[in-house]
Amino acid sequence: MFLLILESIGTAELLLIGLVALIFFGPRKLPEFARTLGKWRNEFRKTTDEFKNTWQKEVETEMNQFKADVEKIGNDADVKTFFEDPAKNSSGKNENVESKDFAPEIKEVSQEDFKDIISAKTAQIEETESAVSEKRNWL
Repeated sequence: MFLLILESIGTAELLLIGLVALIFFGPRKLPEFARTLGKWRNEFRKTTDEFKNTWQKEVETEMNQFKADVEKIGNDADVKTFFEDPAKNSSGKNENVESKDFAPEIKEVSQEDFKDIISAKTAQIEETESAVSEKRNWL
């Protein structure tokens, strides 16, 4: 709203504001007031730039983490690390097991179930990307 007011101010209005300020503050305090106003503006600009840089670094960090997670999932060939070792009891020792390697259970998946899983994962990725792009656009 304040910006809309500033857009409609012309030269005549600025001269009138300057004249009122000169009368109100006087010729001695007007330069001091202008200097103080300039310092405040510079501090505000520095603060907003710092906030913008911090926000952008956060977005980049989240995006890099997301890309690393996607690459890790895509490149991870050792699926066994995600499963618990069923041969271990509560004490953590193996009970009469010949091999420590266990293959994960293989399930048959219909083409419809596969499409549903893929569409859910795609929607999840798009959701994350849109959240990150919303943060970027906010800047």
